[in-house]
Amino acid sequence: MQPKPPTEQQEATAEHAETGLRPTPRLGKLGAAAIVSGGSSGLGLTIARVLLARGYAVTILGRDRERLAAAGETLSGDSSVPSLLHTFTADATSKVDLNAAVDSHMGRFGRIDVLVNVVGRSDRGRTEELDPETLRELFEANVISALIGSQACLPGLRQTHGTIVNIGSLASRVAPRYLGGYVTVKHALAGMTRQMRLECEAEGVHVGLVCPGPIASSRPPNRYGVTEESALPASAAQPGGGAKLKLLSPDEVAQAVMRCIEKREIEIILPWKTRCLMCIDAISPRLADWILSRKSAPSE
Repeated sequence: MQPKPPTEQQEATAEHAETGLRPTPRLGKLGAAAIVSGGSSGLGLTIARVLLARGYAVTILGRDRERLAAAGETLSGDSSVPSLLHTFTADATSKVDLNAAVDSHMGRFGRIDVLVNVVGRSDRGRTEELDPETLRELFEANVISALIGSQACLPGLRQTHGTIVNIGSLASRVAPRYLGGYVTVKHALAGMTRQMRLECEAEGVHVGLVCPGPIASSRPPNRYGVTEESALPASAAQPGGGAKLKLLSPDEVAQAVMRCIEKREIEIILPWKTRCLMCIDAISPRLADWILSRKSAPSE
């Protein structure tokens, strides 16, 4: 009599035994789990939706409890397997919160294969007028949040040879007008990502950076404080500080994140044509600055 082939659950249990991870029935057919920091709205919510559609079990993190609950309801309605979604209220800049979030995620899913650090904050203004306290807040939101999230997840990611994806920006690579503080911290995030990748590669953990241009958003442009009384042109309030680029959809950026995960790409820059500017900048920074000045918001 021929033995029965193992069930998917038996195969998953055997896999967990090999990796030292505890088995759990809450993983989907893919058998992988992800954490999305900043997953309660905007780009993070879209990334979480795409991960669920690909078969990942997903934990989304957010500070606002009500917004997080609404995001959970939205994603549970979209997903064919609502049990693959977990939500946890956490401040991404708090080490205590992130450690608790990872513990909760591991308690539910038993493993972590992907961390996507989406939390970030933009700003408008000239560097000459940049308040040091504002810069500290930007650094906390854009760099410290990614650092703390990565530190909390790395023990689990080493077990699965997983992936960290940090969401940068074109401002991680170039310096458009009127984005002084944002450019400063996004360059720092790019440097930290590169450093982490070199350190983690030998342990089988991939660390990638996705650098999108301006993303379409329903949020009001006046959130940056650009008013008639400010010294900045009105166009500076627009996405990208008024850069003359077609807006990307959140789904386009989410698909780039999936490429970074699945193909373990080091860096993805969107839109693709802006990569030409990076090449020019490496050869002639002066020419690159001239092109940027033409593509950025007017100075008056």
